[in-house]
Amino acid sequence: MNIIQIVGYKNSGKTTLAAKLIEHAAQKGFRTASLKHHGHGGVPEGIYETDSEKHRQAGALISGVEGDGVFQLTKENWTLDEMIQIYEFMHVNLLIIEGFKAYSFPKVVLISNEKDLELLDKVENVKAVITRVPLERAYPFPVFKQRDMNGICKWLESQLKKEAFLNN
Repeated sequence: MNIIQIVGYKNSGKTTLAAKLIEHAAQKGFRTASLKHHGHGGVPEGIYETDSEKHRQAGALISGVEGDGVFQLTKENWTLDEMIQIYEFMHVNLLIIEGFKAYSFPKVVLISNEKDLELLDKVENVKAVITRVPLERAYPFPVFKQRDMNGICKWLESQLKKEAFLNN
């Protein structure tokens, strides 16, 4: 399974980019999935006061619920590796992870302003940058303007065809 992370600060366009890359990859026939870090603090809404949450509180290691074809799992203290294993089990070709900056999967870094450039020194395994501002220096990876979604999608597609790209 290929994995790519989209990282950036709040309101940098992570979700918009993820949706565009998911749409493009799916149209090209890649079995594509997403995983988003809830970076707003606390537990994502929609879990409390449900029967499956009562099961979890009663001691279930994992609690699941299915309805109208939608399956949700609840578990305390998921690790990223555990979540990724679920996606592998589902035979996904491409997993687009939004957030989880501290992990070293191949990354696309979003830069909204010059202050955000510090992020390039804080994260590992940068494969591309998408920026709203001109960059002063050259980088050892492609740099795209934010409005160049077509170029970004073509770049990702070309990288997916390189078998080892997203696995290093």
